Amino acid sequence: MKKFKSQPVHIAAFKMEHDPEPTTNVEMKVYRYRWVQLFIFCLFTVINFMQFLQFTIIANVITKYYGVDTSLVDISGLVFFVVYIVLFLPISFLIEKYNLKVTAIVSTGLTLVGNVIKIFCGHPDRFYLILIGQTFCAIGQVYMLSIPTKFASTWFGANEVSTACALAVLGTQLGAALGALFPPFLVTKGETDEQIGNGIFNMGLLYAVPTGVIFLIVILFFRARPKLPPSRSQVQLLTQSEEDPKFFQNCKTLLKNKDYLLILFSFGITSGLWNSFGIVVNTLYITYFPNGEKDIGIISLTAIIAGGCFGNVLWGHILDKYHLFKKTAFAVLTFSSITYVLMACSIMLKSRIATYFTIPIFGFFTASSLVISYEYALEVTYPIPESVSCSLVNAFIFLFGIIATYVIEGLMDSAGHLAAHIFVFSTFIICTITTLFISSNLKRREANLASNAETDAR
Repeated sequence: MKKFKSQPVHIAAFKMEHDPEPTTNVEMKVYRYRWVQLFIFCLFTVINFMQFLQFTIIANVITKYYGVDTSLVDISGLVFFVVYIVLFLPISFLIEKYNLKVTAIVSTGLTLVGNVIKIFCGHPDRFYLILIGQTFCAIGQVYMLSIPTKFASTWFGANEVSTACALAVLGTQLGAALGALFPPFLVTKGETDEQIGNGIFNMGLLYAVPTGVIFLIVILFFRARPKLPPSRSQVQLLTQSEEDPKFFQNCKTLLKNKDYLLILFSFGITSGLWNSFGIVVNTLYITYFPNGEKDIGIISLTAIIAGGCFGNVLWGHILDKYHLFKKTAFAVLTFSSITYVLMACSIMLKSRIATYFTIPIFGFFTASSLVISYEYALEVTYPIPESVSCSLVNAFIFLFGIIATYVIEGLMDSAGHLAAHIFVFSTFIICTITTLFISSNLKRREANLASNAETDAR
């Protein structure tokens, strides 16, 4: 078991739920069980995020089978954005009030309810069940999206927290990737209505059964927090929790923080564009490559894995090791802009082979911007609780995701695909330039360094 140098700390807030006596001296430790926690966390994030692109990735099949407009199919994905924007404030308050285990149980339970409902949506007149089921999954996702940074800082040491956050976010991205891969192979365009209905039913079972198993795993093995805190910054946060700071006061403080607002703008819009790309990619790709449903499923899988999995872990490790947040942010958004141009050209020039490379490379940079935004936001807003700062980041991401989806689809319908691509590229450039105005005032890192210096002096 890895152990940090111990230091007596006066703190009454950090105690297990079964321990009625306050603790007066806290020894900091990093437990091996944190990796079990991380694995379980990734399990229930994977199964939830598989729902996001479940129907939009096969939008052309769904519109034909249910006899609905493409905009209604888009809602099956956009509902995740809308629900988050509506509920993130009250749910963030509840997350601060209750522990991580309660959050995980509620999140996974709601996902299970949603997936069970969608088992019965295989009939052509039951599209409404898709929207109801997706809504339950979306509410569960609000809980889930608000805690990766809180989970990482609760269980992992100061020198691994960015990597841990990246690994926690990895589950969300892997889930979205698998959600893009399975539907095109389970529900195929050329089949009869009966076969499509059976495919939708089988897809519902494929999602619901593992969700039930993961729900039981969360109940039995997921823990609220370690017995002792893993870092000095975490100790300080716990000490402050004795004063019971007001949740909405923290929100007001964040909105007065210039660096935080710049992060909201630059990374919120960038990640919002990436999310909207997931919604419209089927329509965009099928326009140039008819019968390319399976192609875009595979390409989306590789793009999300490239950025959401490998990219997030790579940038998280770089941030942990070098702490070059501003330079990393600028570099990632610069390459997001460049690779978007390459991707757009490969699609408009109808080079199917090229899209297998350009879209994943674009995803490598753009999808991985999420973990940078989380960690950068925590650094410039410390000691504001993690769930509060990251919840606002997510809300802005989803708000712009909704706006971007309708703007991009509107431009494609009215002015053509080139106009839509110009809009996206111009937006990327503006966001990239904005990162130059964010400071390098890393408050969380300074707190850890100051505590280490004080301990060494003693």
